[in-house]
Amino acid sequence: MTGPSEGTGASGSRAYRAGAAVALVTSFLTVWTTIVRDDGNGIGFFLLIMAALVGGFSAWFRPAGMARTMLGVAIMQALLGVAIATAPSSASTPDGSFRALLFSGLFTALWLISATFFRIAAKGHHKTGAAH
Repeated sequence: MTGPSEGTGASGSRAYRAGAAVALVTSFLTVWTTIVRDDGNGIGFFLLIMAALVGGFSAWFRPAGMARTMLGVAIMQALLGVAIATAPSSASTPDGSFRALLFSGLFTALWLISATFFRIAAKGHHKTGAAH
């Protein structure tokens, strides 16, 4: 039996998978760049991944909760980038502050893209749930 609500559910499912994929890729890139860079700021970046995991578990991995979690992690990423960019150790390296803000901005955008996909999935989930 097919109906208009099934298209919404399938779209929400694809959006959820896209949000999860972007979050996983962002987490992998965070770990990889932290290991490659090895500048002593790694613990803050690993805590971002831990926050994403804890938030996901606390939201039971439901789309709306995951959207809020990824938004929170994006905010944490931006604040961590500002903290690193304004640290005295960043000021002593050439373009240290600029690079910290650039990389933090890129990762913040990735977390926000993930949050957007989860938000789309949550809207599709609510429409599907209301139709049944």
